[in-house]
Amino acid sequence: MPRNRPPREKMDKPLDSDQKPIKQHLLVCISSNTTLSNRLIRKGHDMANTLQADWDVIHIQRPAYHRYTNKIKDQMNKMMNLAQSYGAKTEEIFGSSIAEEIMNYTKKHNITTIIIGRPKKSWIHDVLFAPFSVTEGVLRYSDAIDVHVVGEIESTAREQKQERKPFSIYHYFYATAVVGLVSLVSYLLTDILDPTNIIMFYLLAVVTAAVLWGLWPAIFTAGLSVLTYDVLFVPPRFSITVADSLSIITFVVLFIVGIIISILITRARDSATAAHLGEQHLSTLYELSEDLTAAATVEDIAKALLENIEKHFEWKVSVLFVKAGKLHIIASSKEISLNEKQWAEATLCLKTGIDIGLKTSPFDNSGLQFLPINTVTENFGVLVIKPLKPDEMLTIEQDRVLHSFASLAALATSRVSR
Repeated sequence: MPRNRPPREKMDKPLDSDQKPIKQHLLVCISSNTTLSNRLIRKGHDMANTLQADWDVIHIQRPAYHRYTNKIKDQMNKMMNLAQSYGAKTEEIFGSSIAEEIMNYTKKHNITTIIIGRPKKSWIHDVLFAPFSVTEGVLRYSDAIDVHVVGEIESTAREQKQERKPFSIYHYFYATAVVGLVSLVSYLLTDILDPTNIIMFYLLAVVTAAVLWGLWPAIFTAGLSVLTYDVLFVPPRFSITVADSLSIITFVVLFIVGIIISILITRARDSATAAHLGEQHLSTLYELSEDLTAAATVEDIAKALLENIEKHFEWKVSVLFVKAGKLHIIASSKEISLNEKQWAEATLCLKTGIDIGLKTSPFDNSGLQFLPINTVTENFGVLVIKPLKPDEMLTIEQDRVLHSFASLAALATSRVSR
């Protein structure tokens, strides 16, 4: 039966002129894959210019981020600086589930479009793990939000992400000793314990190795436990031969459970370390806020900044404030003296209200980092940081703490200047 065609005047009716177009807000999600992250930032920049939209760039720090190499952290810092130079708002977010944190940020900031990367993996990886990837997680929960997936042109060589701990053969000797002790106790209690109960003792050995010596010694302990359990407690004894096929299932389950326990304990340790670092951050800010609350003059504020930065970081500091329309050094470490070019950088930082220095300066690299001490309406001064190493760049965590220091100092200066 043919459908009734609506009248032409209704079809041609324009949209309600009172309806306002939706303001576009883009979100670019980057990772430690610097090649792909570079493409994502440039893609976001081009789309933001085309749509005349605001755009954010975020990086989700997982609990194991504290074990990443300094090279990876420096590269992430450069990616964030690149995004800021293009006009993006950048933010580091801590979380264990990347897709979940992305969607939480999206809802909180009214994001309309997500730009995310998909690294090039082997076909085996795609078959086994693609359904559990970050990209699939974002697509699954994006609902009405547009998602642009940017693929990697070619698979790049993966750099070592995490700092390698010095290899210690002693950890494996200790693990062997623990398995030997468990085997001895279990063998002496053979008449009392069932073989299934003995497995629990070996799992305890795996947990001990994971807590004391890390993931790989724990996996070694799991494998050695399976072998020892087979030799001592599975008929025929004192032989690797397995007469009962069901025992093979026991071996496989024991080994898999041992590995899972090792991974879970390693993740729990990473989460605890990350929480401790966050607590240190809050403690540092609390100490400074107490000193600034007691400050009655600009000189007191400068002194509080100097003492707190030198106390918590191995940097030299100089605090500059505006007096009579010019910048003056109010408090400074002995090792810092500004030359004419560095004064020009400080003045530029004050006027523009953006960070300058350490490879982001329009001048030649002076080896100093300049951070503005300002509020939305007023510029009060400049915080000058001198790292110990000439080529050292501030990590994202350090940069975040310094900006928090500068913001607290600006609020305190606004209070004492009234």
